[in-house]
Amino acid sequence: MAEQNVMDITELRKLLTELKNEVADDYQVWISSDEEGNEFLPMSQNPELCLAIDKNAKRIILFPLHR
Repeated sequence: MAEQNVMDITELRKLLTELKNEVADDYQVWISSDEEGNEFLPMSQNPELCLAIDKNAKRIILFPLHR
């Protein structure tokens, strides 16, 4: 598997700015992980690999890269 580029804060801000026309301020942010922090994983620079939008539940879901 090819090495994936990890998202930095500038890219996260850009992604959130791009989403402002697609999701409302009342959308929740969900992260795919466990609550104990057993593992820390990076986010991909590619939103197609790390982001889902659930309009019915009004939430965006972030997925980490598994290496």
